[in-house]
Formats: sequence, structure tokens, C-alpha cells
Amino acid sequence: MTIQVAIELDKGKNIDEVAEIFGIKISEVKSIYRKLASDNKQTKTRKIRQFTNHERELLVGRIGAGESLEDICSEVGVTEITLKRWCKLSGVTVLRGLNQISKVEKREILELLDENNWREVASAYNTSINTIEQITTPPHSKLDTESLSFLFEILREQPFSSAKKISATASEAGLSIPQNAIISYKKRLKQLGII
Repeated sequence: MTIQVAIELDKGKNIDEVAEIFGIKISEVKSIYRKLASDNKQTKTRKIRQFTNHERELLVGRIGAGESLEDICSEVGVTEITLKRWCKLSGVTVLRGLNQISKVEKREILELLDENNWREVASAYNTSINTIEQITTPPHSKLDTESLSFLFEILREQPFSSAKKISATASEAGLSIPQNAIISYKKRLKQLGII
């Protein structure tokens, strides 16, 4: 029966007509149609793009100028391993992103930024300007005013509540507040002496 349904579908009849002809449910015909469609898909071979020496130099130069490795890879369609290899051959150091820096290093960077130029700190830790900016921007600064107001009230009333509990309470109120934003805002309120 499945073969007969597939034959009718191949002839160009629509799903409703085929279901009526064989007296079966439309969902069964759709299932057969999906299987037929997936069997007909052809696998596409991926063409590997060859980069000229000039193009490689330009990409490596962008890395040297401080652009993100991930951004360039997604834009151009080259793997990170390949781009790192080109950088190594050219003697260009690939800067580390935020996900490649440990918590201890982040704390050190924040402490050093109080006394030193951000360029010196970025150079010392082999990071990009964007990474330094991401480290210095606290997670709660990305929250909207409604979420911040909610957090302010909750933390004034319950300063010892856990971030997990506050996040759950916010969720019940229809707000999506990540726990790291709650922790950073709580620290900020403590620094200001509000809680």
C-alpha cells in the first residue's frame, strides 16, 4: 500500500486526493510523502574554496589588527584551525576571546585596568579590545529598566536571597533575568551601601 501511495504522489496527485483514493488518514499519506521526499534528496558535495596568498595575507592582517577570529571565520567560510595555521606561518599572534580567559585572569584584568592603560593590559593578556570591553561591562548593565527595578525592590526586601531563587521569582513575574546579572547587580548594590 505504501508503494501505491508513493506512486500516486509521484504522479502529481495531492495528499488529500491520495488519502481519499485509498481510504486512509491524511497524516499517514503525509508520513509517506515526507519519507519519499527525504529519500529523493541528493547529497551535495561541498566545494572547498582555495584562497590566494594575497587573500590569506589580508585575513591574517585583520587578525593582527585585532579582529575576532570567530567573526572572520564565519564571514569568510574558513575554519579556525586553518586561519590559526596561516597566522602562525605569518608570525601573527591570534588574540584570545572572552571564552578563552579564566575567571582568575578576568579578576586580574579588572584590577589592572584601575591602574594601567587598557592597551597595555590587552597586550599583556593577549586579548582583543572587544574582550577587555566585555570583561569590564557587568552583566546587569544589559538589563532593561523594568528588570532592574524589579531586582532593586527584591534585593532591598530580601538581600540574602539566592540568585537562583530571585531568578525563579522573576520568571514567575514574566521577566527573564539571568543569575549572573542578579549576582553582579547585588554586588553593585552592596558597593553602594544600599543593601
